[in-house]
Amino acid sequence: MSDPLSFVPLALAAADGKVDGVACRQLVASGVALLQRTAPLVRALDGQQAAILLPAGAAFVVALAACAGRAAVLLDEADDAVWISDALHARRVGAVFTIRSLSDRLPPELPRILLDDAPSRAEWASDEAARSIDLALHAGLLVEGDPETQGSDEVALIVHDRSRGSNDALQELSHRLLLHGARTAVRTQRLDHRTHALTLASPAGEAGLIDGCLAPLVAGGQVSSAVARDVGAVIERIEQRTVTSLIATAERYMAIANACSSRGRALAAPLLQHCIVSDGQPDAVLSERWRSVCAVPFEAPAPLAGAGPAGEKRANS
Repeated sequence: MSDPLSFVPLALAAADGKVDGVACRQLVASGVALLQRTAPLVRALDGQQAAILLPAGAAFVVALAACAGRAAVLLDEADDAVWISDALHARRVGAVFTIRSLSDRLPPELPRILLDDAPSRAEWASDEAARSIDLALHAGLLVEGDPETQGSDEVALIVHDRSRGSNDALQELSHRLLLHGARTAVRTQRLDHRTHALTLASPAGEAGLIDGCLAPLVAGGQVSSAVARDVGAVIERIEQRTVTSLIATAERYMAIANACSSRGRALAAPLLQHCIVSDGQPDAVLSERWRSVCAVPFEAPAPLAGAGPAGEKRANS
């Protein structure tokens, strides 16, 4: 490739932010090592596409890197299992990056790479065999180049386009479009290396992907994931006084607001600057409840549209 930074994972490695305390360079290097050390994965993806069914976190970046620039179908655990199966077969997916707790959402015959222990270890599982892959001994990754490169026009991710009101609508997102969306968010939200985004949203949605993952990392900041359902634990993480951005579903925001009201104390997050609802415009009830416990108002997610003809979103059924 003429410009490595035109591909999303390598652009993230160059910015060298952190995900759950792990440097992006290490995560991307682990993904590269995974592909290099797993011959069955290489064979499974020969002439096929990959898929990713993962929550936000370090494993997601490892999976992006292991896709090696090829298009990957991005799945959400909220998607219907039948839809997931149909999408995997329609796009000729050869293997899925996932974790054990989500693995049963997949067709049993489909090979998968389990990333519960990423970035140190992965597990390849198929009908024929299972094996553990050590990722801890990979060489470091150093990527240099123009950090403002526009990005490749090749498709990076294929997502479920819920906005079209069709269960079978798939939307193709190029590396160019994703990097444009991330950099737009960096500029409009004034993100930098001090940014600390806490994401409770799935990376399979636009806000979870751009605001909750790519934008903070492109800025060289850090992303923390919070998959725990215990709202008290989530509030404790927010109140560690380092979080600058919060990305969550409307349901999670309401749960946080209710818990703060129940304890009789507002949210203590003095560095918090951005609150983004990942699954649509917040209604008046949620906005009022949130205002009662937090001085930071909701703001709209960064838009993906507007990257120009070469980066426009393309929809396929």
